[in-house]
Amino acid sequence: MDKHCFKTDLTQDTIIDQHYQDEAIFDSHFKHKDFQHCQFEHIDFQDVSFENSYFVNVTFIHCDLSNIKLNHTLFRHVRFENCKLMGTDFSESIFDQVIFQECLCSFANFAFMHNKTVQFQHCCLQNASFVEVKMTKTSFDECDLRECEFLHASLSHIDLSSCQIEGIMTSSQDTAGAIIAYNQAPALIHLLKVKIKE
Repeated sequence: MDKHCFKTDLTQDTIIDQHYQDEAIFDSHFKHKDFQHCQFEHIDFQDVSFENSYFVNVTFIHCDLSNIKLNHTLFRHVRFENCKLMGTDFSESIFDQVIFQECLCSFANFAFMHNKTVQFQHCCLQNASFVEVKMTKTSFDECDLRECEFLHASLSHIDLSSCQIEGIMTSSQDTAGAIIAYNQAPALIHLLKVKIKE
């Protein structure tokens, strides 16, 4: 199916009860948009930004939001399903009851995220960045966190036992109190600054 741009559909500041499907949006920069009870399905976003916007009761299904800017944005009761979010910039956004399910989030930027319950389920978060984030209401279920960055983002009481954590970039302070499986311990041994005798 040929994709076409639906830019003209997004001229209003508040968009309610819309379902976008099998379309594309290119080279558009929006601010202060308010999406309520909308669904985006098989939408390809390219060189797009939605800064300082609101997404409330919104679902993204099989969308490509790679390398776009969604920073300084509110996500409340939002679900991302099977989405491509490689390099997506979510920095300084607010997440309230948000679910990422089977999403590709490599190199995504969640720095300075304000977090009110976020679930990552079966997601690839390789090389993603969580800097200066309160993780207390974040959960990771069978996620790939290899080389993911957690700096000034305490993982205390966060269950990582079902995740891949090799090469995780963090500190001993941030991992204190994290829940891991026995076989994951070698991935964090470098934080102890000890030498293992063969």
